[in-house]
Parts: sequence; structure tokens; C-alpha cells
Amino acid sequence: MKNHRSRIIAQIKPVLGLIVQFVLVAVTFSYAMFQGGFVSWFLFFSFIPFAIYSILLLIYPIKEFGVERTLEAREFGAGDHVNVKLTLTRKRAFPILFLIVEDILPKGINTDQHKQVIFPGFKKMLSYSYRIENVPRGEHVFEGVRLMAGDALGLTEKEHWFDCQQTILVYPRYEELTYRPLESRFEQGGTASALQFQKDTTLVAGVREYQPGDRFSWIDWKATARKQELVSKEFEIRQTNDLLLVLDRTASPSFEEAVVFAASATNSILSHGGQVGLFSVGADKTFIPIRGGEQQQKQIFHHLAKVKPDSDLQLANILESETVIFRQPAVLLVITSKLDQEFIKSAGLFLRRRGTIIVYYIRKRGEQMNEKELQMKSAALYKGLIIKTLYEDEFRTAFTEVERA
Repeated sequence: MKNHRSRIIAQIKPVLGLIVQFVLVAVTFSYAMFQGGFVSWFLFFSFIPFAIYSILLLIYPIKEFGVERTLEAREFGAGDHVNVKLTLTRKRAFPILFLIVEDILPKGINTDQHKQVIFPGFKKMLSYSYRIENVPRGEHVFEGVRLMAGDALGLTEKEHWFDCQQTILVYPRYEELTYRPLESRFEQGGTASALQFQKDTTLVAGVREYQPGDRFSWIDWKATARKQELVSKEFEIRQTNDLLLVLDRTASPSFEEAVVFAASATNSILSHGGQVGLFSVGADKTFIPIRGGEQQQKQIFHHLAKVKPDSDLQLANILESETVIFRQPAVLLVITSKLDQEFIKSAGLFLRRRGTIIVYYIRKRGEQMNEKELQMKSAALYKGLIIKTLYEDEFRTAFTEVERA
């Protein structure tokens, strides 16, 4: 909307400039005619060249310029620098005193070098380069380039917008984690090894008494009819090292840190031969099935580069309603920067159903937990949940020091 309004103003300016020029010529001529003398006629004839140049500038089609933006690459990592080169070409060598060139930057990118004044003269080709430091994560769209020319007296301005859309993708940064398969961690020190085991709902091993949280499809209706009480099927247990990352996309001051940890975990797992998938819900729903290899890392990183904190659903609702999570024979790694009672309740229910969930609670560096958050962790401990609190730039021990909340 802002760019559209600016373009309308740019179209009106030349007309206003032309009117001003004719008014000034008429005023100086009238002054010379009525006043007479050397000084008055000297002012009139001195102003004529500037007026003629201004009129010619207004007539000159500045839109005849060809504008090309050159980027050294289209994919970057967060914190990298981006070198940008703008090249201007034209067919006619009309003398232009100065030209203001402004590259319209994407939202979230800031630099003072994107707008410069150059002095074309009669040159038919001009170029200048600038550098963007510390480019942030995300998908950034360069919309266009604005050119503005003017006369020596500043009475006339003429500008034109050139559509020159280009997109760059900036992947999130990641930390190198000390990797250790969760299985080996939970087989040591007396820690519950059930974390690494999954119910295979295709193989029924027996029946047991119904427990709150059992799924409706697990009820054995024949056994229930015989015993006159609810009975659930007991399934065989199988071991798995597959991991499914669930990224909480609700708005939070620590959301960027959560994305960094998701990228770090993905890189660590895949680089050590593991398999991982990703599930996130926001304005869109994204599920990347569990796989391994470089292509999987590229697919997950591509999503993490674009992802935004745009979820209206609470994480608790996602755990309860998204059946795709329950169908995955994998350890669930929940990455969030918020703890609340509803989430603790839902995570506890998921734990009773599957027994395979770890919560990574992401915090900014130096941010202390308040009393309410400590109570949430105590409630999680009571339910048997595993919660690992991780602070910004301290993700290295994420897989080596997992413990009960």
C-alpha cells in the first residue's frame, strides 16, 4: 500500500514541476519587462538555461533505464553477508546531473548502503554495489528499484519504480551438538528405558484392564463383554531410534532460538546416521515424514528457513488432535518456549498412551524461570515427563544430559 501511494505521487510530481517552471519563467519575464535594466534582464536570461534543462528533464523518459540486480547466491545462512550489485543501462546519452538509486529492501533487512547518489553525466552504463551484513533467517523478497533525478535548483524531481523482484532464502543457523543416541542414554544409570520403546498396534500380545487415556480403538469388546468391565488390548513392544520433532509455532520471544535448536537437532541426528521427521502447525500445516540423508536435511531446513510464529492453536490442542503424531513409531521431541497446564496435561496423556516424549524447553540466555514455570516443571515431574531446559547458545548437551524434569 505504501509503495503504491509512493508511485502515484511520483507520477504527479513531473506535472507539478512543469507548472512551477512556467510560473517562474513568467514571473522573471514580467519582472524584467516592468522593472527594466540590466539586473532584471540578467536574472531572466540566467534562469532560462535552468528552465530549459528542467523542461527537457521532465520530457526525458527516465523509465528507459534498464535495471538489473545481481546477487552472488540465492541461498544463505543466518548471519551471512549478502553482496548486491545494481547495474543501470540506457540507450540515449542525455546529461543527468545526479541520480538517486534506491534498492527497495525486504522487511527485516536493514542497511544504509541500499540508497546512493551517483552522477551519470552522459554515461550509458552505471553500476554500484553494496553489502548487507548479518542477514536474518527467512525468505526475503527484493521488490524493486527506485530511480530519482532532479535539476540543479531542486525545483524538478522525476522518479520511476522498476519492478525487479528477486527472492533469497536464508537458512537458520545451527549449533554442533554432542550426539549420543537416546537409547544408549536411557540404558545407563537406571533411567527408564521405556522411553525408547513403541507399541506396535498391529500386533496384539494380550489384554489388560482399561486405563484412562487408552484410545477407543484399543478396547477389546469381546473381553469387555465377558468380564463386564472395560478391557484394553495389550500390544507388543518394539524398539526404535527414529525421532519426530514437533515445533511449537505460537508467538514467543524465544521462537528464533527454538528454530535454531530444531535445526541443530536435525543436523546432529542426520549427520550421525539417524532418521528424523518434522511436524509443525501454524498458518499452514507441515509434516515431513521420518527419513535420513542429505535430502531430508535440506527439506527440513527449507521449512525452518520460512517458518513463522503464526500458530493460533495451543500446543496442547495439537498433541490431542493431530492423529499423524500418534501414528509415528518414533520418539517425540517437542520443542517449545512455553509451558502451561494444558500442555503438561496433554503431554502426560500422550506419555501414558505411547511412553515416548521428551520436551525441550527453550529459553533466552540469562532468562530466569519464574515461580509459575517452576510449578509447571514440578507438575511435569509428577506425571513422569522428561523436560530439558535449554538456553540460547547452550544446546550442545541436549542429547547427553536428558533427565527427568
